[in-house]
Order: sequence, then structure tokens, then C-alpha cells
Amino acid sequence: MHGADVAPASAGVPNDWSQRHLIFSGPAAIPDAVKSLGVEAARALSAEPRYEFQVRRRAMGAAATAEPERAALASTAGLKTISKAPDKAKDKKKNDDTIHRDWSNVMGGASGVGSPGTFPAKFAFGTASANCATDYVAFTTASSGATGSGNFAARAGAISGNPGNNKTIAITNGANTLTLTASNSTNTGLNFLTSGNNTVRATNLANAIARNGGSVGVTASNAGGTTVTISAITQATGGNSISVADGLNNSNINNGNLSSGSGTAGQPTIFALNQLYSSCGSTTQAVPARYWSYTTGTGAVAKTSPVISLNGDQIAFVQSTAGAASLVLLKWSSSPSLGTVGAPTAPTSTTLAAYRACTAPCMTVIAFNGNPDDTNSAPFYDYSNDTLWIGADNGTLHKFTNVFNGTPAEQTTGGFPATISSGNILSSPVYDSVSGLVFIGSARGASFGGQLHTVNSGGTVLSSAQLATNNSTGVSDSPIVDSGAHRVYAFVGSDNTVDCPANSLGYQCAAVYQFPTNVSIGGSVGTKAQVGRGSITANKPLYAGTFDNAYYTSASATPTGFLYVCGATVDASFEYTMWRIPITANVMGTPAIGPTLTTDTGTFAAAKCSPVTQVLNGANEYIFVSIPVTGTETGCSGTGGAAGCIYMYNLTGIAWSAATNTTAGLPAPGGTGGVIIDNTSSTVGASQIYYSTITSPGNAIQASQAALN
Repeated sequence: MHGADVAPASAGVPNDWSQRHLIFSGPAAIPDAVKSLGVEAARALSAEPRYEFQVRRRAMGAAATAEPERAALASTAGLKTISKAPDKAKDKKKNDDTIHRDWSNVMGGASGVGSPGTFPAKFAFGTASANCATDYVAFTTASSGATGSGNFAARAGAISGNPGNNKTIAITNGANTLTLTASNSTNTGLNFLTSGNNTVRATNLANAIARNGGSVGVTASNAGGTTVTISAITQATGGNSISVADGLNNSNINNGNLSSGSGTAGQPTIFALNQLYSSCGSTTQAVPARYWSYTTGTGAVAKTSPVISLNGDQIAFVQSTAGAASLVLLKWSSSPSLGTVGAPTAPTSTTLAAYRACTAPCMTVIAFNGNPDDTNSAPFYDYSNDTLWIGADNGTLHKFTNVFNGTPAEQTTGGFPATISSGNILSSPVYDSVSGLVFIGSARGASFGGQLHTVNSGGTVLSSAQLATNNSTGVSDSPIVDSGAHRVYAFVGSDNTVDCPANSLGYQCAAVYQFPTNVSIGGSVGTKAQVGRGSITANKPLYAGTFDNAYYTSASATPTGFLYVCGATVDASFEYTMWRIPITANVMGTPAIGPTLTTDTGTFAAAKCSPVTQVLNGANEYIFVSIPVTGTETGCSGTGGAAGCIYMYNLTGIAWSAATNTTAGLPAPGGTGGVIIDNTSSTVGASQIYYSTITSPGNAIQASQAALN
């Protein structure tokens, strides 16, 4: 099938980075929203699909069946589950299908990786459904695309007898290791069956490698005999660094690296996976499966978050070529002959006028007016008006019209592109239909920037007071706008003070600023909550936090709950630390410090704590956060956490303090990008989180939400 055939617009549920930056406290059916917000605000919300999506997700999250005793995350390497006090009898069936729930897949054949603060984009046909064929998740790879050519590295060996029950074979690519186990009873997941003759055993082993090999960038084949050939998924010498440790009896695959790779590695600019859930797998079918995989320009790199059209048939993202940014609009096709993650293809490139009628896979590329670069700002799509907004590194805001439903173009009249903060890198923008304003942040140069800005429909810009210290990332991450509460939150890695609390060292703090959306922010300093020591290092932003369920479900006009943020300690140790900020009747209170996530001090300023993501699932509420180095909490202490970690907290009944323990954690080399939540469902394997790891070779990851059936 191809994207244009997927569904009518009303059926789609896209979920991208913007869903967590445009929020609605107290979401309710529109008649109830009229009572609390007024007719005009409710009318604006009724035209915003994100409002409907949040209403549905919150309702499904509250209704989902959950198991309080199970707290699981999927391993990115061995694909096993980390559990806290599991009921083994109750979980026996779930453990059998863990491989189908939790997977890891390399992000191309070359150097594809995730980027700090960058989110995948997920498409589904409902918040409580799981469709193996058409639900998909898309990732940008932060690497130059290439179709690939040359030879595949490989290693082969024959099976000459029973490999032996519980004997293993391990395949390692960088920080990722896949371990497969010989079994006298099981031929699914990470196990392969040892019964039968040698040809059957070889086939079973090859199938096990093929269905799991995406985690380490390999596949395997068996040409009807006893020989198993393990191959890299792409051409070039990089596959020669993939190693095999053969601990099987009666096998001459032997220990050593794959060899004979040559040529150019294949690398998608963007790719998507389907077959995401436990019900999708079989003894031979890979989970996940490649859905589509494309290179979209020689030397083009896409490192910010993509967005998806309402019916899922198109993707929009930004790519940079030789220091100039372009908006790419892509119609994808899921035809099996059109590319893999290791060997992507190039969609047909068309003109703007021809794009609407082109046959998928096809794309059109719109260079930003003035040819600025964009290394930080993801596109924000306005579903109601078919308009898209993107910031650029030269401080200009760009507006694109007729994006998914007409003849796309950049608007170059009526005040656009709008100069927001000349020469300063901009955050991702957020358009708020209630106020009619775009909210966007800027980096801080030597003399200006580091502010929150608003832009109206005529391109008029208003700016807050200086929020960040000179020569810093400023307001690097996108602000969070709560349309119903008429509030916007800006996140600053290093504020414009030298009064970080509880110290006399004279340095800045990381800080969260709150402003009204229905009153001009011009010259305002807003309300500030400091969350530990800041950094003026240019690549150390404070990423956006997340609100808890109490906030989301309280009254729209006066929400009350907590905002969770990954900041730092307030002393000279400079360690990643969780904070929560109380919100009482729409007013920020005094932040409370929580657990320290890492022991690292030397590289703190050069690394990044991820955004924080929240989900409600039944009786339990979870937040997810990642750190890049030296994890100290449950699941990541010791050597496993040295390369980074992702943590999960169950907020249900939690006592918040510096001693609060994580519920679970797992290694994540270099840390992770942002986390996307898909369904909240009682269906086995249908409720997951998605993210990508930062260290090459990067992996696209699906992990179980905790406490799910």
C-alpha cells in the first residue's frame, strides 16, 4: 500500500514532538470547554486536533488496565525485560513474548544516530488500537543519506549437530550486543529450536538472527543446507567491525568479525518501521519491519523532529545541505521493493506545483527564503490552516502554506519571514490557536537574544526581557503552551543571574519561566523557578519538562499539579538532578529537588539531559528521562550506566525527595532523544514508548511502558 490510501483524515492519530508542547489542562468535550473557557476559546480548540487527541489519550490512559507490581523497560541490547518484584506465575506468558514487545533497530548502515531533544513521530489509527500493517514510527537519522553500493560483510559456518540447550551465540556492533539462545523447546523471540536435522537447526538459527538482527545491523540466510551466513545489512567496510562470539556446540561459525565489506554504506535520511507490536511477529517475521526508508538529497542531513499529516500519508521535516536548510514534504510508499534501513532508496523529486498529484514515493523540497541553516528548530504544523512554522539559525521565523493539502510554498509577504532575533538560533515554534500567536525562543548572543518571543499573523514580533546569560543557548527548546490555562513555559539552561540558590559560588541557574499567553510579553521577565546550576556552554540547553496527570485533569483556568524537569544540583558538583515545580491554581511555586541521576561532573557541560515525558496508564503514572553518562540509579549503575541511561519513575504514591528511587532503568549509549508514547491500551504489547540513542551506531528503540498487560 502507499500513504495516500491509508485512511480518511478523521481516522488518523499522529503523535509527534508538538503534542507535548501544545497542551490543554483539563481537556473536556467541547460543550464542557465552553463553560470553563468561553465560546471563542472553545471554538478555537474545537478546530485543533491536538485537543481531541489529548482528550482521547487522557480518557484511555485512565481506563487502561494496569498491573501495579510490574515495572518493566526493554533492554536495548539483549531485548530482555527489567522487572521489579515480578509475579512470575502471572508474568510467565508475557515473558514468552517479550521479544515482540520490545525491540531495537539500527538507524541505517552508516552513522545514523538520534539527536538530543529530537523525537520520532508515531502514526496510529486510534489511541487504544494496535494495527500491525499501518501503524508506524518514523525517525530522522542526523546523517547524510546514501543509497549504498559494494559488498556486504559476512561470516558463515555450518551446523554439524545439536548446538546444545541454553548455549548462546552473540553478535556485537559497537555498544549493542544481540544474544541468541539454543533451546530444546522454543523457536521464537531470542530462542531457536535445536530439534530436527542439521538443516532444520541451521534454518532456525538463521531465522532467529534475521528477526532480531536489526538491533546490531545484521541479517542471516540459509540456502536450504546446513550453512548459516551472517551478513551486515549494508555494504562497506563498517560491517567488518561487527563481531560474532559463537558459544554453540557443533558449529563452525567460530569467533571473529564479519569480513569482505567494501564500497559505500547505505544511510537513510529518514525511515519508518511497522509491525511494531507483539501480535505482529512470527518465527520468521522481523519485529519491527522496515516500512519505508529514503535518502532525500546528497549530503542532506535531517536532525530535528519530523511531523506527520493527519491521515498519515505524508511527512514533513527539515534537512540541511552545505549549511542551507530546506523543508521536505514526503509522500511515502510501503511497497516491499522500495528500500531498507541498510539500503534506502531516493523518492522521486517533484516541483511544488506537481507535488500534490505525484505518485508515492515522491517529495518536494522548499529551500528556506534567504538560505539560512536550521540545526535546532523542528516544524510545527497547524492542522486547521494547513500551515507550517519553522525557525532558522539566523533568527528568522518561516511560514509555509498549503503544506499537505494544496500547492505548498513559503510565504514571503505580509511580514514573513519574520526576524525574531537576528543572528541567534531559534527554538521550535508553537502556534496557539486561542491567542493566535506563535511562541518561539532564541539563543543568547553577546548583546541580545535569550528571550521568549511572540509573532502574530502579520509578522509583528514582541519579546520578553532577557532571560538567559550572554553567549548561551538561551531558550533553546520549544516552549510549552497551555492553551486553556493561558500560560506558556520557557526553559533556559543558564538564567540571567548569579544568584543560584544555596551557594555562594556566583553562577547562573537553569530556570523555568512562566508567562501569560493572553497578555503581551513585551519586556516582561515572567515568573521564574530555578532548577539547579546552569551552564553557559553553547550546547547545554535545558530541555522541556512535563506536567503530571493531576495538572492535566484539573480545571482549565486554574490547573494544579507538578511540572517535572531534569536540571542539576545547586552546588559545584554539577550533576544531573530531577526537580518538580508545584503549580497551584496556575501559579508556579518553589521547586523541590529530587534524585541525582549521575555522578558525572567533568563532561556535564558538554552533554545533555533529555526532555521529560509523562504517561498515565491505568492506576499508574510514569515519567521517562535520559542522561548521557554515568548513570547511578536502578538498572544503570556501574559499567552499564557509563555510556548513558534511560530512567522511569512511577509517580503513583511517590514520596518526592533526593532519596527517591527510579522504578527501572536501562543502558542507552550516549543517552536518548525525546520519548514518544503511543497507545494506552490493555492489549498485550500495544502500549509502548519510542526513542533513539545518541552514540553511533544509533538505535531506534521500542520499550514497554511499565505495568502493562
